[in-house]
Order: sequence, then structure tokens, then C-alpha cells
Amino acid sequence: MKKRFTRHAVTLGAAGVLGIATMAMASPVTSLTASQALAPKVSVPGGLAPGIAAESTPTGATASTTQMRVSFILKGQNIASLQSKVDAGWTGPYLTPMEFAQQYGQTQQYVKQLISYLNSYGIQAQAMTDMLDVTSQGTAAEYQNALSVLFDNYEVPASSATVSSGPAASTQQVFAATHNPQLPSNLATNIEAVLGLTNYAPYQSLSIPGKAQVTPGSTAASGGTIPTGTAPSSQLPQAFEKQYHLTTVLNAGSQGQGQTMGIVTLASVNPKVPAYFWENVAHIAVLPNRLTLVNVDGGAGAVSLNNGSDETTIDVEQSGSIAPQAKIVVYQAPNTDYGFVDAFYQAASQNVAGSLSASWGESETAIQYTVAAGQESPGYAAAFNQAYLESAAQGQSVFVSSGDQGAYSPTGDIGTYNLGVDSPEDSPYVTSVGGTTLPGTQVYPITDKRGSVTGYEEVNIPKQLTWGWDYLWPMYQALGASSESAAAGGLIVGSGGGYSVLFNGPSYQAGVGASGYSDYQFINPTSYQDISPTNLYLPTSFTLNPAPGLSTGTNAGFRATPDVAFNADPQTGYVAYDPQFVQPFGSALVDFGGTSFIGPQLNGVTAVYESSLGHRIGFWNPNIYRFAASSNSPFHPLDSNTVYSGPVYYSGRNHGKSLQITGEFTNTNDYYTGTSGAIYNPGSGLGYANLSKLLIDFAGVQQ
Repeated sequence: MKKRFTRHAVTLGAAGVLGIATMAMASPVTSLTASQALAPKVSVPGGLAPGIAAESTPTGATASTTQMRVSFILKGQNIASLQSKVDAGWTGPYLTPMEFAQQYGQTQQYVKQLISYLNSYGIQAQAMTDMLDVTSQGTAAEYQNALSVLFDNYEVPASSATVSSGPAASTQQVFAATHNPQLPSNLATNIEAVLGLTNYAPYQSLSIPGKAQVTPGSTAASGGTIPTGTAPSSQLPQAFEKQYHLTTVLNAGSQGQGQTMGIVTLASVNPKVPAYFWENVAHIAVLPNRLTLVNVDGGAGAVSLNNGSDETTIDVEQSGSIAPQAKIVVYQAPNTDYGFVDAFYQAASQNVAGSLSASWGESETAIQYTVAAGQESPGYAAAFNQAYLESAAQGQSVFVSSGDQGAYSPTGDIGTYNLGVDSPEDSPYVTSVGGTTLPGTQVYPITDKRGSVTGYEEVNIPKQLTWGWDYLWPMYQALGASSESAAAGGLIVGSGGGYSVLFNGPSYQAGVGASGYSDYQFINPTSYQDISPTNLYLPTSFTLNPAPGLSTGTNAGFRATPDVAFNADPQTGYVAYDPQFVQPFGSALVDFGGTSFIGPQLNGVTAVYESSLGHRIGFWNPNIYRFAASSNSPFHPLDSNTVYSGPVYYSGRNHGKSLQITGEFTNTNDYYTGTSGAIYNPGSGLGYANLSKLLIDFAGVQQ
């Protein structure tokens, strides 16, 4: 069967990947004259605020004295030229932030004019070094006057995410502007987006706990010992190093000396927690006094599981273990549209970290909704891209987790069952990192209503596969579900990946197979609804096909994600340490997984590489796609589409009797599978790498 890949596409401008590519620059103005200050006001993009206001319950007017932070993301100059250089592989000489500002930032005259305008309303403002981000602080009344907006308070319903790593999401009490802001026309021309007109927290962390497997030596209530699985679990970072052949590099003495890693995050960390992990759990000797905390836009608030601090802790534990002699800077920002964007701009403007990683995201469909509704400009997504382009020009490698809802990212936030990828991992200027499952048998206990173990169900994963929990669904009895369909409903989980609807495909993805794909459609979307006030038509439910046939399709020229994939399945995953885990999980040590492990791990790998090479590597993608297409590729593509079913792969017993487990699993992220011989496969990208061989390839890149 042949089918074409189609989506409701909202691209970022007719000129190409980004709408900012051919925008004209306003003429520089050296001072703010009275006539300019009184220039007619025009609407400018306002981030998430109008969309929040339209879809939430109003609870009253925002107090005029409410303190706010608002960021003005500016359109860069010569961006088309910058995109071309980065797309082709910018390997040096790299720019300093000042050099970047001179070549690609806004003019000093324009920035001074904008700041002067804000100051005239009592708003404090300052520009980052790159001249692309002006941050400000003021009251609701001051912003209402300066931007011609009105603020109201709202109650926002909790997210409908399918899998949670901690406490359940709660409703949010937020403020938001009711419509897009306005600025004098002479200032509006160079505005990409105005962010911070709401304090809504849209982003989710991308780590999830594992499902309980059989404890060694367990006995069923009806008698008989339950087998113990052979798949790895509760792993330390050293297992990643061994599995992917980084150990030889580390043993040769390259452990991140002289390097700095950056963690961009939306929750605060207690520095004592990763320090305890390194010394007492991983037993790694690390650089003393290595951790620096940078509070972006006032910081991310108190350390709390409710805020996602476990995510930040995991990021620091993992990156710091892989590169034990590197320094770490944690950019802690509020979980808001302006906070996440500002953190990347600040990390780029400071330019102290040679590599950055982030483990937070939201679905493109959530962004697409507000774009289609006219409530948000594509400039919101483009704002991230400019920061990533700056990092690439300065030689900073950036890794972003691809998400944990498999091919169905929207199930994790807005609750629809359409195919979709996450943001900001969809940017063509970051390395999107997906996940795999390691081979071995996994054994799950079946319990009765009293909690007594009565049997087990077992799955045999024959080799490293793209991570997708479709292999768990047939074992629904052990999962406590009534049917395979019911199990699937709560476990649409796996390596985020597929095709963007916001960004066109970069040139480095040409010729590797990203233009086509193979799939198994287990999830059949149903109950489509027109989503008012947009023209989006999205599925709100699904039916399960437990044994779908293989299909193929083509991609209509969009960015494919992820770029690479390494072990991320919680069932073959890693142990994380945090004293906060004791209350929800019963132990400070908990088995976790998710693509959020891979970003910080590759952050650490980059620091190791750069300590070996003596220079920055920069943006990975143009080079690794070229390496993967070579005759001596360091990558192992996950190109299989074999179906695994029957007693060789599934078995079990309950109440002393054998179980016949029907169902099947494949090399999928719950939809996309491999195409035989393809270099690139959605769901796993280029696959996993031999990291020792990859270092050799990077060493051959001319600087």
C-alpha cells in the first residue's frame, strides 16, 4: 500500500524555512524624537498570551502593580546568509558574541531607540550582547500603556499528558494579554516577537519513570519461581559509555578538561544532589566546584518536583558523569515563553559553554493551533532559531530532546491523536536526539486485586530497536489493563520523531532517505473535530490495530526528526538520584528514561571530544549526515521493519497455566519504522553511533 504524507502545514514564510529570511531592515534612528514616539502604533507578534486568553476561564483583571518581565526578540540582519553558512556546516573560524552582533544583530541605534521608548513609560530594559534580545522589567500598568494591551487573570486547565514523571499536572492561575501588543510603526518593523505577556508555563520535561519489572527470585502465589529478565536496567552513565564505545576515549585521558557544558532548563536544581550522585552512586571523581547557576529572568523558582526539578537534576547528573572534568553552567529560567527563549539567547551571548542541551518541549500542534487561530505569530518559533544560529556561528553544539510520546507528540499536551513532533527540537539548527530500546528479556508481574503476584508476562527484544512502547501493549494483564487497546491508550510512548510542519527540510538531510518513510499504523485516529477558531481538523480519539501491515509514504519537504538516537527506554534505562523521589516513589533512587537523558549525555560527549581535539566542534548535523553517508559510517541505522510476534518473543504464565500472548511489536516509535538500506529513518534518525569512530571523523574536519 502506498500513501502520501500530508499535514495541515503552517510554514514560516513563503521565502523559505524562516519568515525572517528576506525581511527588510528598518533604517537606523539615532535618537527617539517626539514625532517618532508618537508614530502610529501597529500590531506586533505577541507570543502565547492571546491564545491563553482565548482558551481559558477569566478570573478578573490583573492588578496594575503586578511585576512583569517582557522580552523583545529582534529580527537579525543578513540572516539568509547566516542560514546558508550554518546549513552547509560552519566549522570555523567561529565568531565572538560581539562579532556576531556586528554582522547579524540589530543596529545599536535601533536597540537604543527601543530601550528609550520603554524607559519613557518607566520600564527598565537592557540588550543582550548579540543585539537580538532586549529584556525588560516593569508593572502591568506600564506595559499596558507602552504596548496598548489589557491584562486579565485566567485559570488554565491542566495538561492531558499521557505519562507523567512525578506529581500530576495542576491547573494554572496566570495573567495574559487579551490581544497582540502594539508598538510605534518605526519600532515594530524589526520585532520578531514580544514574549512575556503571560506567565503561563507551556513546557513539559521529557523524562519518565520505568514500569516495575519482576524482582529477581520472585515467586508466584500459585507456586513456581518467576524468571528474571536479562535486559539491562538501573544503569549508571558508565553503561552508556561502554555501550556506545566512549570508554576508550575517556581512558585515554580526555574527560572534558578545560571545557564547559551548558544546561538550559525551566526548573531549579539543588547542587548538592548531583554532587552526591557523582560521588556516592556513580562513584566518579569529578572536577571540584564545577557547577555554576545562572538565574535567567529571575530564575525558575524553588526546587520542586512539581516544577520539574528532577529533570534538571537528571540533566546535570548525566552530563557531569560523561565529562567528569568539565565545568557546568545551569541556565535556570522560568517556565514561560520568554524564559525558555531568553535562556538560549543568554547562553549564546555569554558564550562560555562549548555545548548546550535542553530537555523540555511542547508539541508543534500546540503552536500550530495558535498560529492558525491568528493568536500567535510564526515569529515565536523563529525566535528560537535565531539563538541556535548564533550558537552555531560561535561553535556551540546544541542538543534538544525529541520527546517521549513517539510519533504522537500532541497526545502529551493538547490531547489529540495526530502525528506530530516537538518544539524546539524541530529546529533545523539543533541536533534532535531520539531514543532506542536495548535488547534482552523483560519480565512483568501479574497481580490480583489483593496485590499478590499470580504470574508473569515476558517479552524478548532481539536487538537494539527504535524506542516505542507498542511492545508493552500485548502484556496488558501485567499492566493492569482490561485489553491491549486500553493499555495502548495510556502508553503512547516512545522516541519522538517524524516530520515538522513548521520548518522546511535542511540541505544536510538531502540524499539520506529523509524524503520517504515506512510505517506500521497501530494507532488509527478517529473522532475528528474542527478546532475553533482555526481551520485545524484534529482527531480526539483512536482505535487500535494490533497487527497493522507495512505502509510507505513520502515527506513533502519538511524537517525530519530526530537526528540521532541512543538508549532512552525507561525499561532499559538509567537510575536517577534525588531525595525528592522518596515521597512519590518510595526511594531516592528511581529507574528513569526518556530522550531527556540523551541530550545531556551528548552534551558530555561533546565536552570529551573537545578536550581531545583542543577546539570546539560546533553544530553537529551537517557533519554527521556526511559521516553517515560515507562508506565507513560511525552510525548504525535502525532500518529494520521486521515484525516480532509469537512464543519466541512473548510468553507468560498465570495461576500456573501458560499464557498465549497475541500481538506484535516492531522497530517503531509507535508509527514510523525502518526502511531497509535507508541511512535515515524517522523515529531514530541516523541511528546510534560508535562514539570512538565518531571522534575520529570529527578530528578529520578541517577547521
